[in-house]
Amino acid sequence: MPWLLRMLLNLTVLILLAYGYVGWKLNQALAQLGLLPEPRRQQLILVVIVLLNLYPAVVLVSYIAGSNIWSIALRGGGGLVDLALTYPFWVGLLLVGQLVPFLLLTELARLGLWLLSKNPATVSAWLARLTLLVACAVCVYTAIRIYFDTNHIRLRERVIYTPKLAPAVPELRIVHISDVQVDPRTGPPLVNKFVHKINGLNPDVVFFSGDLVTSGTQYIEQAATLLGQIKARHGVFACLGDHDYWADPQWITRSLRANGIDVIEDNRRLLTLGSSQIELTGVTNIYNRRPRASWLQHLAGTKNNHLISVFLTHQPTDALIGFARENGYDLFLAGHTHGGQVVLNYFGIRLTPVMLETSFLSGFYQVGHMLVSVSNGFGLTFAPVRFQAPAEITLLRLRPAESPSQAWQ
Repeated sequence: MPWLLRMLLNLTVLILLAYGYVGWKLNQALAQLGLLPEPRRQQLILVVIVLLNLYPAVVLVSYIAGSNIWSIALRGGGGLVDLALTYPFWVGLLLVGQLVPFLLLTELARLGLWLLSKNPATVSAWLARLTLLVACAVCVYTAIRIYFDTNHIRLRERVIYTPKLAPAVPELRIVHISDVQVDPRTGPPLVNKFVHKINGLNPDVVFFSGDLVTSGTQYIEQAATLLGQIKARHGVFACLGDHDYWADPQWITRSLRANGIDVIEDNRRLLTLGSSQIELTGVTNIYNRRPRASWLQHLAGTKNNHLISVFLTHQPTDALIGFARENGYDLFLAGHTHGGQVVLNYFGIRLTPVMLETSFLSGFYQVGHMLVSVSNGFGLTFAPVRFQAPAEITLLRLRPAESPSQAWQ
């Protein structure tokens, strides 16, 4: 059984427990206020739970039956499958995931009010109204946030002062992108919008941390052509990601290069950007291909420490980031995580499965003097939506440091 399907089924067990709790709480509140008669109320809640969770059931049955519906739903989706199964499941999951902690708080409120109040019936009625009000508020917030985060492209920007930039260069504009993942959900109109925003930043150079398509070879040429429209004064450079290797790494490499994008696999490039230079190390770091330690040492040992050094890769694994820091790299650029893509935030505590893989989830991290940039990417994987992890473009604005104390700040 594919790992995506196993993960979905394991997740479904937890989801159904959460649905059971939320359904029980809503049933209690509706009963307390007498809003629906008992048989109809319970039947309605059950029907809603079943409809929102048809997705894992259909995916499992289609896999057992040898149908390709499970593959379509998990690896790019599109059309009726998404509309009828995938979107309801993920929207429902996020609604329930957001509701559970707030409903637990109402339980604490109930306990406190019962201890203080002399009229338990009044407390129960008040808490029933509060439960329904909280449910409505969370549903509205979650729906708006899903729509905004799925359709919005955020610009994440950082100004960096470096002594390695020639004083004659007022600013070097580096754009970092990742995980475009063209598929039925992420097609030409969306990618064109993405490329237009990149070009609007007037970049000197663009670095792409891999994952051109989600799966298969159908969208490789289209995706490479779309990315080939990026305009950077000194070029676009890329490494390969997990989905590139699952699709066809040779085809993707050829297509990107044919569209003017230089793909670097376990190698270095010396980039001349006007009067400044960058030493770029591109390394393939994916699930089924980790870089050899001896080759990493070779790449790091031959770089010029007087030049700006950039380490470009796909997965931001802790070990590789540690290696780059120890070997004096200035910038570490990665993607892969999608920022979690679907992130639950419980009172400031962020939860997403990606945190099991790496402590570098999203954004900027200062590791010694090295700046780590982990991009949320652009496309989608597994889930057809984003939540509290919008797509993004990263702009790094390098400027000459005026004093040693200002360097790499």
